[in-house]
Amino acid sequence: MTGLQLATLSGMLMALGLVLGVRAARPAPPALAAALEQLSGEPSARPATVAPGTAASASGGWNRLPTTVVRFLEQHVGVPAADLAIIGRTPSDLAARKLTLALTGLVAPASIGLGLAVVGVPFPFAIPSVVGVALAAVGWLLPSAEAREAAREARVEFRSNLESFLTLVAGERRARGSVEQALEEAAEVSGSPPFVRIHLAVRRASLAGRKPWVDLRALGDELDVAELRNLADIAAVAADGASVYNTLLASARTLRHAELSDARRQANEVSERMSRPLALLVTGLTLFVLVPFLLRMFAVTP
Repeated sequence: MTGLQLATLSGMLMALGLVLGVRAARPAPPALAAALEQLSGEPSARPATVAPGTAASASGGWNRLPTTVVRFLEQHVGVPAADLAIIGRTPSDLAARKLTLALTGLVAPASIGLGLAVVGVPFPFAIPSVVGVALAAVGWLLPSAEAREAAREARVEFRSNLESFLTLVAGERRARGSVEQALEEAAEVSGSPPFVRIHLAVRRASLAGRKPWVDLRALGDELDVAELRNLADIAAVAADGASVYNTLLASARTLRHAELSDARRQANEVSERMSRPLALLVTGLTLFVLVPFLLRMFAVTP
């Protein structure tokens, strides 16, 4: 391969990387589906924390891929559907991000190697190939790990908000005679994403003529939040005339205790992680002090 061919190929790869970077950085066009949902008055399936245009930016070039490839990538994103639902993302969004990062990691080292070869710097081509494959693997696996971690944090936040929601429902239930009114009034208190999702579920059931605990149970199944399913069962029992005030408060206390246990566990994990570098530091300082002394003690004079 001549120098001119290397320069041309390197320029093409750099131009491709620049185009992809500009495309990812520019604002995405508005999503038509979201606009139609707002005009029709139907609640969106995505929470309020999802930035608008995320799906549109991901599906811009995603829809140009073959259907078989798209279906295969969506089925192998490595994240459960409940985790994607609670963070407001779809398999298409995650698969598009994984594919973009993997291709970027695969192409970037090769473009750098070609650029060095053009300027005359000796650089073995095996290194960009190995590094590119490693970066592609990291780019493919990292979004899944981030999505699982975000889902874990979102589920913890949801349970924390659900604790307050249970207490509010108990108070509204004692003040009002209707379970439906208690659920709706309690859901309108806060604008946090968990409260918004619960309010949308209750409101959707009201507009469709269903009981709110039916949609709450479906939301609990969708997000894999067992405590929300328990709330739906308690509301269904309360609709039959049973007194559930103490049951709701007991469920709130259970969630509070579980939250405190998780906080203690995380604090213990942080303490353990901090103790390891501290032990290494103490060991290093001890060796730094003792080694010269031992060398002088056991030094053999001629």
